[in-house]
Amino acid sequence: MQTKKLRLAIRATLAISTMGLVVPSALAQSTAELQKQINDLRSQVDQMAGTNDSKGWLLPGTNTSVTIGGYVKLDMIYDTDQDVGDLHDPSVLDTSVEDGDSSLRAHARQSRVRLGTSTPTDIGEAKTVVEADFYGGGGNELFSNSRGLRIRHAYGELNGWLAGQTWSNFMHFTAYPTTLDFNGPVGVSFIRQAQIRYTMGLGDGQFSVSAENPETSGFEGSRDTVPDLTARYKWTGSGGGFEVAGLARSLKTDDASATGDDAAFGYGVMAAGRLNVTSETSLMAGVVLGDGVGRYLYSSYSNNDSTASRTGIGEAYITSDGDLETIEAYGFNVAASHKWTPKFTTSVAYGFLEGDQDETLFPNSFQTLESAYFSNFYQVADPVTVGVELSYANKELANGESADNTRLQLAAQFSF
Repeated sequence: MQTKKLRLAIRATLAISTMGLVVPSALAQSTAELQKQINDLRSQVDQMAGTNDSKGWLLPGTNTSVTIGGYVKLDMIYDTDQDVGDLHDPSVLDTSVEDGDSSLRAHARQSRVRLGTSTPTDIGEAKTVVEADFYGGGGNELFSNSRGLRIRHAYGELNGWLAGQTWSNFMHFTAYPTTLDFNGPVGVSFIRQAQIRYTMGLGDGQFSVSAENPETSGFEGSRDTVPDLTARYKWTGSGGGFEVAGLARSLKTDDASATGDDAAFGYGVMAAGRLNVTSETSLMAGVVLGDGVGRYLYSSYSNNDSTASRTGIGEAYITSDGDLETIEAYGFNVAASHKWTPKFTTSVAYGFLEGDQDETLFPNSFQTLESAYFSNFYQVADPVTVGVELSYANKELANGESADNTRLQLAAQFSF
């Protein structure tokens, strides 16, 4: 509607301007010449309006279109057992704290803005994306609630190639459930990082390979020497979809205690699927496992320690014999969603994560994590959604100690 009004206004202005020009220029220009100028101007306006409708705003003097989007989101959180923070991450549960210490918090840190561009070239459309939210460092709730802006995505695409920071190619979006909680259930692959990726069509699906940032943790003296390599195949249809992926990693340490083999090979495999039972109901499931898969499993990362003070599953550790030994880990998640009405949707999700570590060496490292979600979303208007969610998180250490928490979360999201 706004585009039609804009077009009419421009055409009216052109008509008035033309009338003003015709009188003093009648002897210098023919009617045919004036009509040609008017037609050319109309054609340019139509082209600009068409571009604005489909790809955003055309930057003056260029052929680059720009789009802006994002949302503002308020989260109100009530924890019944202990204050877990802005994210319901089971790994941060404190096993030394007794249950019953309830807490309340509210924040708008998930609010985000996304800027995209599109430029036609001789070899295809060049696209860029920059997206940020307020989960960066700094700020507090004591004064003004200032929070640091951080980069989520910053990448460009051209002719099947992608370069920059975005979701890892080793992720299963096909089975990733929607939750009010920012991260959602454990047991999923969840990571953004710098990479170079190539994607091509294969059959009815897409095949992609990537070389990604190899950042390692969980053992002393870790040093990255080659990128992490991934490969993924994804297929999506009207009845659902599936994807499978593989990961290969090279782990190395320069720590003096590594007197034996100071390098190790890590790997991971992933499979996920979604079944659209009806147009309103979907089921999904995914599994990730590997040896040295480490941080690619959400919440499995650890501090750089190979002693009893180790806190997480991690990727590897230095044995008493001086060898770098990888750690096996696996996770899975299941979820279901149902749209009761065009505006009201309910989903349930569960995730589980386990690491295979020596209990005698790492008694204070968590052995299992699990989380569950019951989420409800209501679309008040096209850009406005409100939700209520009940979630549960549990953490168990290798020494048998455990802690859990139940959370009630309310949210309001205004998209633009």
